[in-house]
Amino acid sequence: MVEPNPDTWQEALTRRLRTLLRTAPLHRIEAAKGYREGELSGQDLRALSLRALDLTIERMGLGTGIAHDELREGLTPLVQLSDPGTSGPEADAVADTVIAALLNEGQRRQAFTEPYLALSEHSATRKALSFHLLRERESPDGGTVIVATTEGINLYAGMLEYPVEDAQVAEEAVLQSQVRRGRIADAVRTAQRARLRSIEYEQKILGVLETTRRDIQQVDWVQVMLGTIGAAREHIEERLRAEREIQRAVDTHLDAATGDNTRELTRLGDTLAECVTRHLRLHEALIKANQEYLQEQERQAFRPRLAQPLPDLEADVLRTALGAPTSSLARAVDLFISRLQAPNPPVALRLVQLVDRLLAPRRDTSGPTLDTGEADLELLPPPPPHFEEADHAAVEALLAGLHAKTRLSELLARARDAGLRSEAVHLLTLRLLSAFDPDQALAVRVEPAGVPLRDPEFIGDDLYVCPAEAEPA
Repeated sequence: MVEPNPDTWQEALTRRLRTLLRTAPLHRIEAAKGYREGELSGQDLRALSLRALDLTIERMGLGTGIAHDELREGLTPLVQLSDPGTSGPEADAVADTVIAALLNEGQRRQAFTEPYLALSEHSATRKALSFHLLRERESPDGGTVIVATTEGINLYAGMLEYPVEDAQVAEEAVLQSQVRRGRIADAVRTAQRARLRSIEYEQKILGVLETTRRDIQQVDWVQVMLGTIGAAREHIEERLRAEREIQRAVDTHLDAATGDNTRELTRLGDTLAECVTRHLRLHEALIKANQEYLQEQERQAFRPRLAQPLPDLEADVLRTALGAPTSSLARAVDLFISRLQAPNPPVALRLVQLVDRLLAPRRDTSGPTLDTGEADLELLPPPPPHFEEADHAAVEALLAGLHAKTRLSELLARARDAGLRSEAVHLLTLRLLSAFDPDQALAVRVEPAGVPLRDPEFIGDDLYVCPAEAEPA
């Protein structure tokens, strides 16, 4: 079998090996279930892991993530379906086991690290592949949610090491073909995969931008990031054009659809609308990226440096504290919390105070009447007209001398050649636009020309200006 890529077999083998390694955590979860607490023989932890990725990615499609409790509740039905004898608390424990494994709880939620052999034409090097499948992050409301990483989305999609940009182009080409041939059910499934790709691409770009916000030293903004952002903007603009074209085709089919096809086409339109919204939101983030980098550079690169680096909390603080006597440790912990965690009592509604305020007598809002006196007003002259009488006369003469169908661009050029003022040219365009109003009685009528307007002052579509007595085209 010949490799489809023009690289050597060593490079192809290394690439496929890295692809395979990303599935290792799922196999390790299943292989180690016999060593975990509880009865897990009736459970397929790999299936539960994929279902956890499914639920997480679905909630990421709404722009957030999934809470730990919601993910547990989503996994519980599959746990009980696999082993009907599992009770509610036992099912919750199995779900927590899967979630903790995907977060790599056993290694303090650090990245999974898989060693492998990287081959080249003349050497073999031992390397390690580091990646996350699920991660926790803070939500906009201050809570904590679980999100899938780019590797996790790739793993779930089943297209590891395949560029997401190329995958989006391929999915849209297939979707366009299916909509054109009327295969709506297949198009809905393809649109769901395209939606998954849009989520994956969004996470990929936002992950790079988030890395910049954390530490600008980790990215080469001028040599790498500017090119990445430019390519991403071009890619998103192409996706938006393609998605809107598919939306127009879906709308055309929807006008003539009946029964089940109507529901399928509606689902397809909603999925495409979600992809368009996500790409518009990502495009907005890319537009702001350069300004945000400058702000982060000012905040990070020019902030005052500490004379002494911060301590390693695990090596210098935790391990030392574990070896200290309990009495001295308790006093140190109380002091530590009082310094770093200020009291923040929740806002509580006092019912007694509320009732007192509701039953209080109405306040007397009457006060002394102010005598403002008679206002001394001065009548101002009306503003001068924007268009002079000569402008109106010149425009009417130009329109009255029109005997054949003429494009608006030619008429504007004729007006300028005749020496009309800029205000008169503007008045001419307003008079022609008012011809679209059927209640306006003008000596001319206008028709769309179907081509863009070529003019140094005005933009839009060109028009045909015809004498009123001429027959419509």
